[in-house]
Amino acid sequence: MTSEQKLTRILAERPKFHEGELEIMRTFEPSESFLPAASASKIASSGPVFYGIGEAATRFIFESVSSQSKTLEVGLGMTTLAFTLKGAQHVCITPFQSEIDSIRTYGRTLDIDFANTQFVCESSDTYLPRCDHADLDLVLIDGKHAFPFPMLDWYFTADRLKRSGIMIIDDVHIKPVRIVKEFLDSDPRWQLISGFDHKSFAYRKLTDTVHDVAWHMQPYAFQGMNAQRLKKISSRAIDLVRNGLSRNK
Repeated sequence: MTSEQKLTRILAERPKFHEGELEIMRTFEPSESFLPAASASKIASSGPVFYGIGEAATRFIFESVSSQSKTLEVGLGMTTLAFTLKGAQHVCITPFQSEIDSIRTYGRTLDIDFANTQFVCESSDTYLPRCDHADLDLVLIDGKHAFPFPMLDWYFTADRLKRSGIMIIDDVHIKPVRIVKEFLDSDPRWQLISGFDHKSFAYRKLTDTVHDVAWHMQPYAFQGMNAQRLKKISSRAIDLVRNGLSRNK
């Protein structure tokens, strides 16, 4: 069976690697959730389930990487198999060993070789600040969606991504992820490549660094600001510079 055939089978089978609520390490009461009671109860008590990025986004990843690619993913699922099938030097970050065990077990049924896939069983907010991966070709952010985790995952991977590399974010209908999307849409250092199912979006990085900037270099920082207030800020900045120059004469 070819890699393409294996991917087609995976997409049809929608394998279940997840169980219950994936964003916390404890059980929770449905009353803690703002979801409708029935939905919250289902998440709290569910067995193995499929939480997956869409087929179009998974195929995009499969077509975008090769055995020469260096890639990183926050989260685990069908996309992990897509990276692995292409032989990418891949890093998959999930805090749940059960997910890693499940995907390895499923992979054996399709004779998938995980030799080039590094599984990191740790929360992304503790691993990413110290990880030593760089010059990445593609990053997928599809981990914890609670505020501020999507921002942290983006922040700690953006400059590990090389110029012209691709950043994919998933589940933009959830506000913390949507904030990241709004920033990327406005920032001249990123270019929207494609959207998938109105929930996943791919961006190309256009510069070597996206963090070596000041707030006034980011269009997103200006959105919603009052023009008169901006004028006062600008005038104050000019006065401070002039006063500094005067003292140095």
